[in-house]
Amino acid sequence: PGTDWALTRLPAVLGANDPSSDDFHADHPVVRRLSEQFGSLRLGATGRWYEALATTIIGQRVVTADAGASREQLSRHYGTPSAVGQAHTFPSPTALLTLADHDFHRVGIERSRARVLRVAAKYADRVERLEGIPGPDATEWLQRLPGIGPWTTGITTAIAGGDPDAVPVGDLHIPRMVTFALTGHDNGTDETMLEALEPFAGHRQRVVRLVKLGGGGQEN
Repeated sequence: PGTDWALTRLPAVLGANDPSSDDFHADHPVVRRLSEQFGSLRLGATGRWYEALATTIIGQRVVTADAGASREQLSRHYGTPSAVGQAHTFPSPTALLTLADHDFHRVGIERSRARVLRVAAKYADRVERLEGIPGPDATEWLQRLPGIGPWTTGITTAIAGGDPDAVPVGDLHIPRMVTFALTGHDNGTDETMLEALEPFAGHRQRVVRLVKLGGGGQEN
């Protein structure tokens, strides 16, 4: 199940629908070096807006490993078994809305994140209609939802929509990594990151991805 959809979606997931990469100019020595190292970085778009939003919500205020474990357990306990190995699909909006607080607690998700997950599930149909909407407009709409801020929308629009300009403001590590890569200064903040990324407006997510791929951007 889903094979036809996956094969149809595959080009977009691999970045075939990212023509803006052709207009990207790496006018910075570190970004230029990373661009040459990794080639033309095309940003993929899964088109799975509800799942991208819900998965990102699970990652709010916790480390990546804990978020991944909670997502896996949530899928195993409340998702649908797939035909591939031991994998389970992510719980549908309907299934998610039936879960009580103790069900979320069972998989390591406290009440505050569970509340925001219910918001994503409640508006899942509307969230899925963000497909094809420009990144800034999708961001504006998502941030009207309770518990959805710049960090969550930055990651969601990048994953689901392939937004080349999305920046996850409020992240623990990315501001320091990007600031150091582009300026050489330690202890970067959201403000210093956004200032350093300003010359790349329209492609800020692309630069963030390149820096992450390069392990921080600075040569050893």
